[in-house]
Amino acid sequence: MEASEIFASIAIVVGLATVSQLVARLIKLPALLLLLPAGFFAGAIISFLDPAAMFDDLFSPLVGITVALILFHGGLELFDQPMVRTDHRVVRRLVWIGGPITWAAAALAAYWLFDITWNIAILLGAILIVSGPTVVGPLLEFIQPQQRVRRILAWEGTLVDPVGALIAVIIFSGVQASDVGSVGKGVTAFLVSLLVGVVMAAIGVALIWGGLILARGSDVLGTQVLFGSAILMAGLANAVADDAGLLTALLMGMATPKVAHKGLPEIRPFFDTLVNISIGVLFVAISASVTPSSLRGLVLPAVALVAILVLVVRPAMVWLLTMRSSRLSTRERIFIGWMAPRGIVAAATAASFSAALIKQQIPTGDKLLPITFLAVAGTVTFYSLTAAPVARLLKVREADHPEEADPPADPPEATEAETIGQGTRQAD
Repeated sequence: MEASEIFASIAIVVGLATVSQLVARLIKLPALLLLLPAGFFAGAIISFLDPAAMFDDLFSPLVGITVALILFHGGLELFDQPMVRTDHRVVRRLVWIGGPITWAAAALAAYWLFDITWNIAILLGAILIVSGPTVVGPLLEFIQPQQRVRRILAWEGTLVDPVGALIAVIIFSGVQASDVGSVGKGVTAFLVSLLVGVVMAAIGVALIWGGLILARGSDVLGTQVLFGSAILMAGLANAVADDAGLLTALLMGMATPKVAHKGLPEIRPFFDTLVNISIGVLFVAISASVTPSSLRGLVLPAVALVAILVLVVRPAMVWLLTMRSSRLSTRERIFIGWMAPRGIVAAATAASFSAALIKQQIPTGDKLLPITFLAVAGTVTFYSLTAAPVARLLKVREADHPEEADPPADPPEATEAETIGQGTRQAD
């Protein structure tokens, strides 16, 4: 690729990302609803606009680092939404039980709907576990649901990302080897990634603590400390264990507010800007990598897949896993079951895997990214158009309950001031 084409490609991607986010704010829609088609149509019209080809082997690492940075930011935002113990249980069920349920259902549906092999269907199912703060957050901000519902959805959407990505990495390794491998090896790889993520996160938090002290209140240097520490530790974690950097970044983001109480409010606007640019650029770049020809024969099956996920799997799974939650009303449970858009981590994970699968000539591996792209676009469009009306119909918005600024306290047997990310003990 000529240098002039590379310069033009970078300019177009950044320009489209900025314009799409500005227009989305103006018309009060999630930016993702514009970023995906903007990148897709730009890639279809402009022959040289192919970020995956432009960066070649660097594309997957750049995507991985950018996603880690976004998850670090998502972890920071969770500090503003602490939850009481009973809601903690709901989130754990949605992530650790709901994730595998979604995985199995998505894999079965994909194998039935698309002409793909079992291993690609299982890998796709793992990718479609994830949701993400980049799409859940803007939707919640637009809908303004009650605090309890907002917190549960925000925490689930952020925590499920590294879990789904790590599972997908294990499956991807098996697909590459043309062998699913033993269960023991898969579990071992998952546990190693978790261990590496936790250790690197601890080191990263220490670096942020020391860096913010040395920054001496400088907003610019403080932003650089957050940005540099997140990239440094996520990159090192990924070098040791595949995609462990996502967990590292998330844990660092969740812990950072505890070591930066004084300086963080001043730093956040600068860091938010960097992350917002990264989100826009990443979505446009990934969308531009999907060609119209790759979608041929996949659109209608993808619509069916999205319908199964949003109308059957998600509502049934949430209803089952929240049955024993006395704090959630029926209307709140229904609304939580109506919110599970797929976002940047799903698209980025598929983009990272796709090139390797095609290079190794894995059967039907070339369909992974297009199907994921359609699933992301379909779920985002569906929830963007329906979530607000459903929230109004169910009367779960803050405006419908002005007297309930915050959820009531836990019953006596569970009334410790314990919150996720704040308590020193982990509740169950």
